[in-house]
Amino acid sequence: MANSRILIPILIIPMVCYGCYGCYVRVSGAQVPNNNENAPEGYGWQREAFDWGLILGMATGGFISSKAEPFFEKPLINGPGDKEYRDEQVPDPWVWGASIATVGLVALLPNQDGWLSDRSYRHLKGAAQAAAAGFFIKEFTKDLVGRPRPDYYDRLELGIELDEARKSWPSGHATHFFTAATYLSLFTWDEWRSDEPLTLAAKSGITALLAAGAGWVCWTRVADNRHYPGDVAAGAVLGAGTALFFYSWQNWWGKPKEDENPIPSSIIEATPFLLGIRFNF
Repeated sequence: MANSRILIPILIIPMVCYGCYGCYVRVSGAQVPNNNENAPEGYGWQREAFDWGLILGMATGGFISSKAEPFFEKPLINGPGDKEYRDEQVPDPWVWGASIATVGLVALLPNQDGWLSDRSYRHLKGAAQAAAAGFFIKEFTKDLVGRPRPDYYDRLELGIELDEARKSWPSGHATHFFTAATYLSLFTWDEWRSDEPLTLAAKSGITALLAAGAGWVCWTRVADNRHYPGDVAAGAVLGAGTALFFYSWQNWWGKPKEDENPIPSSIIEATPFLLGIRFNF
């Protein structure tokens, strides 16, 4: 799925949010989180520049890759390409809509610190980083692998979406929907820390609903002859991986110093390179 429209929300929405946050900092006197007591002066500014530069850089790289042709004449992973061309059940706007919704929800929903806190801002950046990273990696990989879609030959006959005909692996829909499902699931389980039965049931239901929704999108991509099962599996792994990495990245580097030791009710303890899950009995 090489869709340039996804560049708009990934680039513009975070910049607008960052501008609003900057106004909030000036008006309220709030401080950008800085959990390193030995950090040099300007560390907070450097951290912000890095975070937002990462988002913009990966989004730009993904956009450039989405416009590029496959790197090699011979695909690295082949496919028969003998299926018929069908209308897709999940159109492209749903994909960037899911990314926008994820960024918005983790920024607006209550977390351990309440509403619209520094933690909300960190999750806004984390979700935007995960979406941008998934966008860049899957678009670059599509060009590198150059796998023909299942309806490759029918596309050639009909002259439809030829620029997408050899961009099957991995699935962009699976990548972005599993990014959204994984990030929101991590958020609910880690930020809503109550052990009340109703809260646990709500978190379990949300996770099941998100997983089912992402799984259904993957099924449609195969049923609509847009992807092979291996394409959606690779996209699902990529999406879940980027969400996990950047969720833990914001927790590890972005959290205030007083949050370094999570309260016992937390079930997720993560760094960018390690995920720990604790079960309380």
